[in-house]
Amino acid sequence: MKPKITLCLFTLFGLSLNTFAQQTVKFGMGNTKNVTVTASSQDNTGIRTLIENGYLPNHNQASRFLSQATLGPNMALIQNVTSQGREKWLDEQLNLPVSFNLTNYLGTIHQSIVDSLNRNPANNYTKTTVGLDNWHFDVTWFQGAMTAPDVLRWRVALALSEIFVVSRISDFNPYPYALTSYYDVLMRNAFGNYRTLLNDISYHPTMGSYLTFLNNHATSTTKQIFPDENYAREVMQLFSIGLYQLNIDGTEVKDANNKPIPTYDNNDIAGLAKVFTGLSWGDSRYLGDTYKNYLSYTLPMKFYGKDSLEFYRNYSRPRVYDAHEPGTKTFLGQTIPARDVMQGNQDIQDAINILSNHPNVGPFISRRLIQRLVMSNPSPEYIARVATVFNDNGSGVRGDLKAVIKAILLDPDACGCPTNTTAQNTSGMLREPFVRYMNVMRGLTLTTQSGVYRNIMYRLYDKVGQVPLFSPSVFNFFQPDYAPEGELKAMGKVAPEFQILNSQTLTGYINALNEWFINDDPTDWWGYFSGERYKADQDPRFNLTADYTLTRNDKLPQLLDKYNLLFAHGSLSSQSLKIIKDAISSMPYSEDANGVPDSTSANRRVRLALVLILSSPDYLINR
Repeated sequence: MKPKITLCLFTLFGLSLNTFAQQTVKFGMGNTKNVTVTASSQDNTGIRTLIENGYLPNHNQASRFLSQATLGPNMALIQNVTSQGREKWLDEQLNLPVSFNLTNYLGTIHQSIVDSLNRNPANNYTKTTVGLDNWHFDVTWFQGAMTAPDVLRWRVALALSEIFVVSRISDFNPYPYALTSYYDVLMRNAFGNYRTLLNDISYHPTMGSYLTFLNNHATSTTKQIFPDENYAREVMQLFSIGLYQLNIDGTEVKDANNKPIPTYDNNDIAGLAKVFTGLSWGDSRYLGDTYKNYLSYTLPMKFYGKDSLEFYRNYSRPRVYDAHEPGTKTFLGQTIPARDVMQGNQDIQDAINILSNHPNVGPFISRRLIQRLVMSNPSPEYIARVATVFNDNGSGVRGDLKAVIKAILLDPDACGCPTNTTAQNTSGMLREPFVRYMNVMRGLTLTTQSGVYRNIMYRLYDKVGQVPLFSPSVFNFFQPDYAPEGELKAMGKVAPEFQILNSQTLTGYINALNEWFINDDPTDWWGYFSGERYKADQDPRFNLTADYTLTRNDKLPQLLDKYNLLFAHGSLSSQSLKIIKDAISSMPYSEDANGVPDSTSANRRVRLALVLILSSPDYLINR
């Protein structure tokens, strides 16, 4: 017989009830086994009082959701999601078009520099003769991130940039168009199809240059030329299938000796490398052409089946060579048939089909995206649910990233609270330092008179070691399976972001907080060109005056509650809040006869509150 318990209350806590001779029935926090809840409405919704969905929408849950789905919410966005719910907001965001093209905006900056220089009648500059620096990409990126309405797309694109990695630590300087054009591919494909994304990055010259398969030539034993294997290796290891065969839930398939089974070997790398031959710059004259200008990085790579490089070198009668590798190409147990080298683009399409349809891709990419958006240690069940959607979005479509993102963010493991102690202790993730920065920039009222947010983020990178497309290697700023020494590693858990947490980046972050708030200098304004006059209307500053009324001692709890909601979705412990409140209340404070706070003391209190909350462990670990 099931015990029937009638409740007339709402609770967020798990409770225990002793019934039937010491039988313990636990309910709350999702535990509903053998429990019936009768609602006064006489319908079947009473059980919702014991599950997480029964308490939604509310502001804290909206803030928590937005910490996963955006680069940082403001109060208006939290209220919006609270009012309409997560799923409706997600659907609206997933259907928004790309609103900001980084390459176009960079081109506007470029033209403005040319126009400014040509105000001197003695000058006759063009975009080709006026060079840019890679920090012009940072200015462009920040402008889009601060103004674009499709905030979910920006969060997902940042996640993709840390999976499908290119980095300016290459030969891209001074070619910021290489970075903007590549990022536009990530933005355009963030809600598209995985296969299309893989295709677009495989033809992008920034990837071709970074992983050294641009101008990759067919084998010539007489000239000791062999296809470069760099991209062939990384596209399998990092962008598609990973090192070992996986089950649908992301766990490794084991052999008879309980050893993981590799997905590929050196022969597979060599076979796939032959596919990615014959690709050069989109505006090249021949395979091997090294000429490029600022537009070269914005064009998909051009395919050459054959070339006559000797002609261009010797200005003699051309000798035609195969540019694309002839013959069959075998990898991952499949063979691409031999065809005329002039049809080599079809070889590439066949290879992308083989990779994107591999059974590993669903769990591999799903885990990577969950780690970048929600938590470091997703459960096998969570991965399996998302990978199932990757394999089939419900309409027979494989690789639908829009459906995958929705599945990740609406999954019970993303939205709910863990019910066991181990999961509670290892849930969530350390916020990436760059995400912390954007939490602040987007969460507070960062304003400019012109609507232009000029920020090169130079000091930010110097202090915390992270800005978009600046990772030290193709393995990103941190590796997905990194486990710091200590309890987490002993438990078999990972914490990727801890790989860049050290004495330098932690103290750098604290110093950055001091710079942003105490020194009131949250961004880096640089001139676009030497001698440009300072434009104060493009130098963003925080406007925190609306919170001055909450700085009196008896109102400090309201101030802290606001910032706790905004940045930590109400997760700061009572102990942390007390420490912060005591520190702020000890600061000087005064007000006039009408109860209006002195602006200097109020300003200092608000800014110290922000520094202390944003440096608290409760904020740094996003659960």
